[in-house]
Amino acid sequence: MITAQTTGKDSLCQLIDEYHDNPYCLELIQFFGWHPGTRFSELAVLHALSVAGERRYIVKALCQLVDKGMVKTYSENGIGLFCLTDDESVRQAVLDIARLDWNQWQRMLQQSYSRIRGYSTQPVVTNA
Repeated sequence: MITAQTTGKDSLCQLIDEYHDNPYCLELIQFFGWHPGTRFSELAVLHALSVAGERRYIVKALCQLVDKGMVKTYSENGIGLFCLTDDESVRQAVLDIARLDWNQWQRMLQQSYSRIRGYSTQPVVTNA
């Protein structure tokens, strides 16, 4: 989880590192970053992100983000609602992720994968 001492690019990398193996969490993080002040029902989230057959994975990822404190839950008129956390350090990292363009997002993912798996960015030279 992101701490108050983590800033800027480090918090972005840390957030992506934490969820690199779950594209549904990353997609939800972006979604809530694009709509930081909005509360959504589970059905609305599923409708916004779901592709046939992915519902259970999205629900599981949503629960994971709630458990980690990145997404808060509310109840209004007996309906469960979800929104981005009020924790400023986490919130800022999510908002920064939401501001990334597609190329920046891909670069972040690539850096995350190379750091986690120890992949080299240098070309592989083979003896042919």
